[in-house]
Amino acid sequence: MNALFHTGAKADGLHDDGFTAGIVDGENAAGDVACVIYCVDLEDPQGSYISANCSALLGLHPDEVNLTAANWWQDLLHPDDVARLNLTQNPQNWTNGAIVRKFRLRRTDGAWVQVLDHAMITTMGAAQGNPKIVGSMRALPDAANSEMRARKELCERNEFILDHVAEGILVHDLSGQVVRHNAAASGILGVNPAQFENWHPLADGVRLLDETGTPIDIADHPVNVVLRTGFAFDAAIIGVCRGSITSDTIWVRMQAIPAYNPETDEFDSVVISFSDISDVYTVEKAMAERESIYRQMFLHNPAIKLLIDPETGVIHDANAAALRFYGYSHEQLCHMTIRDINVQTGDQVGMAMERTVTDGSAHFSFHHRLASGEVRDVEVNTGTIRIHGKEFLHSIIFDVTERNDYAHRLEQANLDLVAERQRLDEIIRGTNAGTWEWNIQTGDMRFNERWAEIIGYTLKELGPLSIQVWRDLCHPDDLAASDRLLDEHFAGRSNYYQCECRIRHKNGKWVWVLDRGKVFDRAADGTPLRMSGTHSDITPSKTIEAQIRQMALTDPLTGLANRHLFNDRLDQAIRLSERIKQNVALLLLDLDWFKQVNDTYGHPAGDKLLIEIATFLRSRFRDADVVARLGGDEFAILLPAMANPEEAQIPAARIIQEIGRPRMIDGHEIIVGASIGISYCKGCECDAENLYRKADRALYLAKKGGRNTYRTIAAC
Repeated sequence: MNALFHTGAKADGLHDDGFTAGIVDGENAAGDVACVIYCVDLEDPQGSYISANCSALLGLHPDEVNLTAANWWQDLLHPDDVARLNLTQNPQNWTNGAIVRKFRLRRTDGAWVQVLDHAMITTMGAAQGNPKIVGSMRALPDAANSEMRARKELCERNEFILDHVAEGILVHDLSGQVVRHNAAASGILGVNPAQFENWHPLADGVRLLDETGTPIDIADHPVNVVLRTGFAFDAAIIGVCRGSITSDTIWVRMQAIPAYNPETDEFDSVVISFSDISDVYTVEKAMAERESIYRQMFLHNPAIKLLIDPETGVIHDANAAALRFYGYSHEQLCHMTIRDINVQTGDQVGMAMERTVTDGSAHFSFHHRLASGEVRDVEVNTGTIRIHGKEFLHSIIFDVTERNDYAHRLEQANLDLVAERQRLDEIIRGTNAGTWEWNIQTGDMRFNERWAEIIGYTLKELGPLSIQVWRDLCHPDDLAASDRLLDEHFAGRSNYYQCECRIRHKNGKWVWVLDRGKVFDRAADGTPLRMSGTHSDITPSKTIEAQIRQMALTDPLTGLANRHLFNDRLDQAIRLSERIKQNVALLLLDLDWFKQVNDTYGHPAGDKLLIEIATFLRSRFRDADVVARLGGDEFAILLPAMANPEEAQIPAARIIQEIGRPRMIDGHEIIVGASIGISYCKGCECDAENLYRKADRALYLAKKGGRNTYRTIAAC
């Protein structure tokens, strides 16, 4: 073979995307140009190294190089090369775990040196499979000889790397035969180098085992997998057994990758790399066996047991008794934290875990919530336990609910007698309600101080308290409703008495209260004897209700009645006119040239004009008349109970005259007109729809007649 191995995408001169390694002769392809070998251990910086001749390349002593990241040279990189290398700086983006790239670095003397960097990712060389970046970097002296020298030096450097890395490396050709190996491979497998010639891909008597000790079929040998699929074989723990008993097995972490001829870019070999983890594997297996014994004891113990992470409170494990007690599946419980089942606050639970970690063991009394929602009293004995180097809390839980229940009931019976009155007092103070008690037979009443405060008095100022005091303070219009509701409750037709009524305040104003009560004592024949209740000040809510009602019935801009209220008043006026034999007139008013005002001076100026006109209209009519804004610049005026509805033309003429005068708004002189349509019912029956239709027709005629005028049409 002309080259040992080359992995990755197809080559493109010195810019291929793989890692090229080749065999060269003893000639120094780079002449006097420095070549640096480096290894970056991404997990353990102690495992990183760089060759001493980095001082020749970069002017830096090896101790000055910070080998803690794959791109350890980032601070030396030429600014023009930063963007081009962005995607290649993360090893996860390297095709098949390898990269070749050119860039410029600044030497300590300030000069820029162009380097060719070859790097690859490997997990070999450490018992735990820590990822490493192994690579070489050399200066490119000139463009004419750079490609030839790069290839020669690349082969030389990678040959050096191959023979000095701690991982064992075997190269198999497309038939599976070993065609290259390094010294580490012979040492790890205990094979004489000459014997590798018989490996195809294994020698007779050698077999591979999986982690469970089961033989691996030769078709599933990593080399055969790569030859069959063309894809890399991910690192796995594999036993290499050279005898008939497993004691002769060497356990390695092995991976395989396809390699390509750098000249033809053709797939021509498979590279196997592996590291000896026999000692670690044996220890881990023994620990797994001990863990299995402990787990059986943990799972099948009749006591309730939980394994908890003290840092997060996450339930790491639970035995069968715990699953039965809490009512969760194992998967559900192990996705919860101890705070999810412990009724105590998160701070209390956290302090309990900290105390256990500090003291090594502890005893607690807690309340735990089951999946059903039931809360049980538990006592918890807990202590620390270390598994795989991590500390956990091993908690044994005892259900003591029944034991505590009897003691709680005795204690609670005594406390309830004392607390009941206190709770009632607190509820009354919390609701800010006045209370009253009424001896129905004698008329005597008892009020609390808050009852008097609601209406501005003290109890002393109210004098002797009786039902008559209440009746004297209640609004006369509300007494009848209160008496009716009391009678219904006394007769048993309602469960309680409730009435909204007004009480006269000391300052003379009326205060709305919600009066609620219930008969708690009756004679044998059902006659009510004693009643208790509360007074709550609801004046603010009544005020809000009135405001909401007003907003629902008025135009928000002008304060005039809106269309809904106007229609209601129109229906009432028509019904009233039919009863008292009077007449109704309807005026529909539309502003002329109002759109030009909005277009010329803006909507704020138009709104101010509408407000001025609304104020004028409201001031020119009787309280019984209704002035409304129906929308936009359209107004309506209802004149009810008129002896002669034809007289509606008089205010119509005044309105046209007033609206037509110039107005100053926001520094601008604004002139608009008004067109009015009038309809009326005189001595006949009519309905609102017909009255509207006639007025609208009259308005149309007024606009057609030149605007700024009125027209009249009788509705019947």
